[in-house]
Amino acid sequence: MKINQDGEQEEDETFKWMAEKILAGVQTKKPNLELFDEKISNLNRVQQQISEMKVSIDIGWIRVNVNPLRNELKDTVTKWIEAYTSFLFSNTVHEI
Repeated sequence: MKINQDGEQEEDETFKWMAEKILAGVQTKKPNLELFDEKISNLNRVQQQISEMKVSIDIGWIRVNVNPLRNELKDTVTKWIEAYTSFLFSNTVHEI
């Protein structure tokens, strides 16, 4: 990127030329929406199962608080769902 006389950023011509040479013949695949739907649905089921977990578990005479683990698992699954859906969203916007 370089700054033009108006103070705006614009791509360098050599960068454009190099990008065209590197990307020549590169094909992009459209995502299979059924696979994305299946994966997102599966992650939603996992998230529901995590939500239904007990808050504490008794192991013999020890009571274990599983809430921190449960919260981390929910956060991780939520991030994966967000990753899939945001990819689909950005890909759709790019196609439009």
